[in-house]
Amino acid sequence: MVNKPSIMILGTDHFEKSAVHDYGKTEELDIFSQRKQLEIGNVITCLKGYSPTKIVLEYPLKHHFKLTEEYREYLAGNFELSANERHQIGFQLAKELGHSNVFAVDWNEEESGLDIFGYMQKHETHSSKQIFRDIEKMIAKANEKSHTTTIREYLLFLNETQQVRNNHQLYMDIAMIGENDNPIGAKWVANYWYYRNLLIYKNIKSLACDNDLLLVIYGVGHVHLLNQLVLEGDSFTIANVRDYLVCMSTN
Repeated sequence: MVNKPSIMILGTDHFEKSAVHDYGKTEELDIFSQRKQLEIGNVITCLKGYSPTKIVLEYPLKHHFKLTEEYREYLAGNFELSANERHQIGFQLAKELGHSNVFAVDWNEEESGLDIFGYMQKHETHSSKQIFRDIEKMIAKANEKSHTTTIREYLLFLNETQQVRNNHQLYMDIAMIGENDNPIGAKWVANYWYYRNLLIYKNIKSLACDNDLLLVIYGVGHVHLLNQLVLEGDSFTIANVRDYLVCMSTN
């Protein structure tokens, strides 16, 4: 009997802050400290319990060849990992599982004329001010968690149902920005954010073969929409990453 492929989505913070171009970003963690490396190892041990057959990363699909080359150089001992979560979790987990490749599925090319955050800063309203306050509050809470818990516990927090929903709510609030004759927020959410996630889902689905177990490692802001698309597409069975992150291996 042929089974549907399985998918599990791990929402993460971006550990390499120099590569983050989001409006708001969390504070730097010393990912290369001995303690944090042990914590990363703990996360990898937990995720191995899912036994993924493919590891899917937030990296442009059009540059998949570069990602593949980096990974192969890493396997050969000729590539130094950055703090980026695709290296710290994705590459290291793939190597431990004996994978010969990792997979890029991202698209991230904003449409011109849709600088939503620039627009909100220039056209201040009660709604836009509230969105900025909500972003700052969310970042402050994430900073507090990241500095007072282990990486595994921090990822558990980021992947809580309510936390994932709070992230998505920001995009729903942004969609309300603008006037009737210039609904720039709705345009940005539809033409950039939803479009991007639809393309990501399309690229993920194209990778999946019967009986595959896909682990998708992505910024936590994407998790709500990707889970929604996976559910509505009805092409996968869905594994909950929190069920695996609760493993009790020691740091």
